[in-house]
Amino acid sequence: MLKPSTDEEWEKFGKDDPYFGVVSCDQFRKSSLTDAGREEFFRSGQRHIDEVFAKIRTHLDPGFAPKRALDFGCGVGRLVLPLAGMVGEVTGVDISESMLAEARRNCASRSVGNATFVTSDDRLSQVTGTYDLVHTYIVLQHIPVQRGMRILERLVALLADGGVGVVHLTYAKAYANRRFIQFAKKHIPLAVNLINLVKGRRFSAPHMQMNTYHLNQVFLAIQRSGAVGCHSEFTDHGGELGVTVYFRKPKLPS
Repeated sequence: MLKPSTDEEWEKFGKDDPYFGVVSCDQFRKSSLTDAGREEFFRSGQRHIDEVFAKIRTHLDPGFAPKRALDFGCGVGRLVLPLAGMVGEVTGVDISESMLAEARRNCASRSVGNATFVTSDDRLSQVTGTYDLVHTYIVLQHIPVQRGMRILERLVALLADGGVGVVHLTYAKAYANRRFIQFAKKHIPLAVNLINLVKGRRFSAPHMQMNTYHLNQVFLAIQRSGAVGCHSEFTDHGGELGVTVYFRKPKLPS
């Protein structure tokens, strides 16, 4: 296989370095993670969710008060924990069983009882019902585009009437000098492993795919859902150019 399976690589992160796999900063590496660093990790999640709710209320729905929320690509629960304090029920979804196990431990240690975690697949077959908030952030970029679009369409379908979706993905790269490295990772056998050695990592250290999506396809999937409002904001994570799209489904008359 020329390109490692993103699912297998994500499980490696879950086993070997789960917090760094979620937020790729050295302070969150397993080898250097302190109690203070762990608390900062979760505070960053609270700040993110506070910003998400503020932007929804500013741009889409001033009275936004969801009862059910879903976080796709939940990892160790960085965003599930703050969501659990703001909604009645939250579901975290991830492909890595090791990530989910750590998320459950984090909830248990904080006496969070309204969070449920389920294993992901391309159909999200273990997710049931509809949600007032469907959220995914810095996740879809790690999934091959064809699979990611199927997941995006399923996430949109899980939104309840009047619900809000928050979807982040990358669409372009702002660096020219790394194009060969990206090509090599995709097409040259063992390139990922050799790059690991050059960077001082283990030969078999996990690798994060960085995939770019076609925004016309993304917006088409969202508009087809009947979305009546949309707000977008650009992101730039080290030259990985992205966008966070906020959209709301219409609330049908009762």
